[in-house]
Amino acid sequence: MQVNETLLKRVKWTALGVLTLGLAAAGGAEMAQMMAPASAPLTATATIVDEQGQAQGTATFRQAGMAVAVTVEARGLTPGQHGMHVHDTRQCLPGVDPAVNEVVPFGAAGPHFDPGMSRNHDSPTAGNKYGHGGDLPMLTVGADGVGRASFMSDKISLTGMDGILNRTLIIHEKPDDYRSDPSGMSGARVRCGTIVRGTVATRDYPLPGVQTFPEGVAYDANRGVLYTGSAATGSIYAVNASSGAVSLLSEGGARGRTSALGLKVDRQGRVWVAGGAAGTVSVLSPNGSPIAVLETPKSPNPYINDLAPAADGSVYVTDSTRPVIFRVSPDLKVSAWLELDRTPIKYGPGINLNGILATPDGRSLLTMQLNTGDVWRIDLRTKAVKKVIGGLMRGDGILLDPANPRTLYVARNALGVVSKVALSTDSGTGTLVAEEPLQGLRFPATLTAIGTDLVVTQSQLDKLQGGTPETPFRLTRFNAF
Repeated sequence: MQVNETLLKRVKWTALGVLTLGLAAAGGAEMAQMMAPASAPLTATATIVDEQGQAQGTATFRQAGMAVAVTVEARGLTPGQHGMHVHDTRQCLPGVDPAVNEVVPFGAAGPHFDPGMSRNHDSPTAGNKYGHGGDLPMLTVGADGVGRASFMSDKISLTGMDGILNRTLIIHEKPDDYRSDPSGMSGARVRCGTIVRGTVATRDYPLPGVQTFPEGVAYDANRGVLYTGSAATGSIYAVNASSGAVSLLSEGGARGRTSALGLKVDRQGRVWVAGGAAGTVSVLSPNGSPIAVLETPKSPNPYINDLAPAADGSVYVTDSTRPVIFRVSPDLKVSAWLELDRTPIKYGPGINLNGILATPDGRSLLTMQLNTGDVWRIDLRTKAVKKVIGGLMRGDGILLDPANPRTLYVARNALGVVSKVALSTDSGTGTLVAEEPLQGLRFPATLTAIGTDLVVTQSQLDKLQGGTPETPFRLTRFNAF
């Protein structure tokens, strides 16, 4: 649940005057691991509309290695140069522009897309650490009122930390001076287009609240209900998987649950909740009434992150800051099951072990270490630890495909993708085979399955400590890939 700063980008101008902007904001090895499995280039389009919602042009985007090829054509504009930027949200609607503190056309598109958290407007040649990722070359409009641009940029991507899917392309009324905050003195927003990918069907489950930040998700097939919890408040919501109706199952703020991270449903239909920095595990009945609040040993720095119900009725629990896996016995007693400093799993700064699951054969646990990108297998009988696969940086929640336990899905939060890993028969080794950004994921944290579909949280945890999240918060359902 942490986001690395993007690296400084290299810049070059081609002899044809086409702009090519630096390499790999997310880091070479990390980006190479993420991009390698793609079987075909990702593409996206944006229909550019005016204030009345009338189509006035098109933009296309094609992933080309670690850069994006962009073409734009827009009509009905005044001749000259116009600032052009990618903005943070997907809404081409009126909204408040903080720069002028009033409702403006396309204000709901939000501020400039700023994946490097630079908080600075700069030129299209500035690395995302120093300027907005959404700072693009200007659009030049001819005497006929038609503007055209064609360029390459690696400040943006269709996947990963710099991903622009489901964000907006905004054209302004004036030129961009490439230095003045927040938008280069480029004036009003006169054209807008939402950047969409048309090949993957998804269904969103909108959630209530403006500070929900859904981290965990679990599905009770007997009740047809999805459960999700707020990392910010600890509230637990029940979502009818068929109708999408949402109800408050258990309000946050109860003892031991001011935050809700990993969620799991056991065979009895009980909802288990990882309490994060409270160091607790909460157990709720299917109707939301509390069954128990279980405390782990006192510590100045607990971080209970995720849980794995096992076949014998035990539940195994990860702590992301203390190197130990806890076990909750069937009679709800907590004990330190495995001290990790005696194993190959080495804790370091940041978030360590987080996602965890028990394999269906009852023999092993699989767990994800976010700060190293490693997946580990732990034998439930001998407690032997083996590294399954590395390189899955920002790996958070994990899920085995119920129909094929040799397929592991990993939500890679800051990279905005779900990864698919093919496991060996004994789950001892794995190979990354595919990455899926869907229609543009916002910090996906955990996953669950409904039949052949997957459901992922769009947690936006990168904005929990600062920034304006896009609302409504969402769970997103899609067919397993």
